[in-house]
Amino acid sequence: MEYLSVSDAKNQPGLRLVLSRDVPGPWGEAAKALFKLRHIEYLPVAQKPAGRNPDLVEWTRHRNAPIALYENEAPRVRWQEILDLAERLGSGPSLVPADRDDRIFMLGLINEIAGEGGLAWNARFFMLNLAYQAMGAEAAAKNPMLAEYQFDSAAIPPMKEKIESFLAYLTQRIKTRESGYLVGSQLSAADVYWACFSNMLEPLPQEQCPMPDSLRSTWGALAASIDGYDAALIEHRDMIFARHLTLPMEF
Repeated sequence: MEYLSVSDAKNQPGLRLVLSRDVPGPWGEAAKALFKLRHIEYLPVAQKPAGRNPDLVEWTRHRNAPIALYENEAPRVRWQEILDLAERLGSGPSLVPADRDDRIFMLGLINEIAGEGGLAWNARFFMLNLAYQAMGAEAAAKNPMLAEYQFDSAAIPPMKEKIESFLAYLTQRIKTRESGYLVGSQLSAADVYWACFSNMLEPLPQEQCPMPDSLRSTWGALAASIDGYDAALIEHRDMIFARHLTLPMEF
């Protein structure tokens, strides 16, 4: 993928999407998928993973990715803000159910996957723990991600329990869905988010997701830290990619 620099992107019209360069960050991959499925063109802008990104902070007041910037509107960084933008700007089948009960359930389910305190938020602690152990406390204190996410190794046991509980819940949901989709009878944003975020549990094969070996090893921290998971979770992911998304992933 060819990226614009922050300086080049600032004065461009339309939609600019800040993404972590050269890695399949799940929040960014989900945002890319939403815009693709909704037929929305965007300009990718490079963010340095785990870096301080001062030029990006100066422009958007945010260090992380993804960040969606449409025309002169305020930057959007939360998953629901980005989903709402995709729904507003896009065309074709909606990724948000028309039925109110389904819609409320879908938003809650995505938050359990991608929201603060959800699956990915907690899974990231297992990955940060690898960095903490490798670097030592003094060096780790200089890592902006460890500070930003208030890393504390004492929080890992309850996070493990929460992750396992959620994966069991999601497994049951998948196994009881006659439609094959997590919500309603067609593809929704919940399926997209699980497909992209499942890489943190079991990465797609290298030929489909050509991530650096170091990142693949780091992402393995989650699966190695829990007491297993059901194959249905990955089977659902593979079905969504085969039917609706694009492989190999490009980042």
